[in-house]
Amino acid sequence: MDLEMVFNELSARTFAPDISIARQWMAELIRTMVAAKGCGLKAIRTKEDFWAIKLAENYPLSCWLIDPEVNKDDRTFLRTLATKTPLSVDITDVKIKTIQDSDCELGSLQGTQAEGFKVAYYLETLAISFNSESLWNSSRIKLELIQIDDNEELIQESVEVLHASQENHVLEHANWIQKRQQTGVADGLELWSRRAELFSSLEFCDRVSQQIKSLVDPKMLRQVVRKLFELDELSKSWKDGALNLDNLPSRATSESENRLQKFRQELTIKCPGPDEKERLFSLHVRMTPGAWRLHFCTELGPGKIIIGYIGPKIK
Repeated sequence: MDLEMVFNELSARTFAPDISIARQWMAELIRTMVAAKGCGLKAIRTKEDFWAIKLAENYPLSCWLIDPEVNKDDRTFLRTLATKTPLSVDITDVKIKTIQDSDCELGSLQGTQAEGFKVAYYLETLAISFNSESLWNSSRIKLELIQIDDNEELIQESVEVLHASQENHVLEHANWIQKRQQTGVADGLELWSRRAELFSSLEFCDRVSQQIKSLVDPKMLRQVVRKLFELDELSKSWKDGALNLDNLPSRATSESENRLQKFRQELTIKCPGPDEKERLFSLHVRMTPGAWRLHFCTELGPGKIIIGYIGPKIK
């Protein structure tokens, strides 16, 4: 499956002290992108104003593109690769909203909104930066995701985005990129058809079939795949005793007593197996952005988690 890198617009907030340094920054960025392309990343997502980025005083990226002092192959490479604009093409509702908006969610890096990192996180791909500040000299960047849920509860989650501003950062992620390509799916139909291959320690209720097959939004698709991989890894490591949900990267919670009383019928789902037993699926993880839930059950015991529902919060 084709993957794209995502440009971190925050790395362009610092200008180079002179044109010579700006050329060095661009040369390093090109080397980083060449390494990423060599690992299989096909293009780069950027903001609409990408070519207007100011590298140094009176030296925007558009000037770099015609600078005779710059390697012609580097200029051609960037023109060819930076074809995916704007940043959020094909990603429904991926926006940075203000905290005052209802049901908002945003990406924050040291208090600054970080749209590029947020898109990279949702698409589960590599963020690329100018090596313009010490902050970007890292292969992993922490991001704060904040959301107000249906009950007006503020949910804050710290996540990690794989990142590169140097060639060696890309090489550090080479195995991850290869695995990400192997486990990537184009849509819900492919995800359902490959479920046994990808998630050997999960069982899926019949009703989940259509819920997964209908997934087309790449942002939500990757969120579903990520949660399923987390549960599959947790199930594989569950050898005996009760399942320790603290080992799950995402926060898992049970439905409140009020919701169980109100939606017991909707949360009671027929399970796979010869007995086709109906079980209560109270445990769930949230998916952001939005109000989606993935409900699962652990009644089968060690090594097998059952997936019963994937979709908007049951109301």
